[in-house]
Amino acid sequence: MILTVTANVAIDRTYVIDHLEVGAVHKVSQAFAHTGGKGVNVSRCVMSLGGDTLVTGLIGRAGLEDATRELSTSGLTADLFAVDGSPRQTVTVTAEDGTTTAFDETGPSVTAQEWAAFEQHIAQLLDQADMMVIAGSLPPGTPEQSLANLCEQANRHQVPVILDARGAAMRAAQDQKPLVAKLNRAELAQTLDRRITSEDDAIEGAIALHAAGAQHVIVTLGENGAIGVSDEVWRVTHPAAAGNPIGAGDAFSAGLALALTNDAPFEQALTEGAAAALASLKTPTAGQLDANDMRATLSAVETHLTRKAISR
Repeated sequence: MILTVTANVAIDRTYVIDHLEVGAVHKVSQAFAHTGGKGVNVSRCVMSLGGDTLVTGLIGRAGLEDATRELSTSGLTADLFAVDGSPRQTVTVTAEDGTTTAFDETGPSVTAQEWAAFEQHIAQLLDQADMMVIAGSLPPGTPEQSLANLCEQANRHQVPVILDARGAAMRAAQDQKPLVAKLNRAELAQTLDRRITSEDDAIEGAIALHAAGAQHVIVTLGENGAIGVSDEVWRVTHPAAAGNPIGAGDAFSAGLALALTNDAPFEQALTEGAAAALASLKTPTAGQLDANDMRATLSAVETHLTRKAISR
């Protein structure tokens, strides 16, 4: 079972419009609302691909009942952890030309006592897990060692971790040697506090994060594919594809997690993650993809070795 952890569960709202014009009134042609956050999106994609998954995460107590009910209606099993306050909300506006604009609230503040209790909650769920995916932003008040502590819990239970995060908490977690550290270009720059302006910069940044502890590092590059670093450097490429990019990274994590849970080699897991991301572009909201679309996309993804013998 793949356990997903979303430290800042959200109520996601998506509006589809003809085109976006600042200062104008827009008629919404389609509207969607569901429980979201990066880890939740990963679980939705895992379920779409036929995998077994459990959703957990922090949510403002005022939204706990509705979020749990919506997840259950969607077919997902959830064990959310409530903290004081209202859940954060996100609004994504997608125009017909593919332009997407997102507005993300920060979410309720978390006390040290609440986070400590959440860590114990995670420890209880790890007994059921084959893989843990920790994905998304951290709410205000979260301690810098938060992700490191969750990875340490997973290590005690011998559960590998895919960590999709950024910043100081991501850096601190490298001491726990997560199976995969996954970031996009901007997140890598923030985590390492360095400019990432080229593919070579991204490769060297990924190598630095690998040297800091992560067993594998993945840097997603949007339409330009991805870079994967272990003891070697892999390059993932695919044709450019139009569509809704919100949640594509979460679909990547889902495909990756399923492949690694099934003991696929790293390069195959990279390919399957990229194919899942491409398939998700065809859907209007994050956390959706069609397994048939993913299978059809696999042949368009190429993963090849570019460099050997990376030393820590």
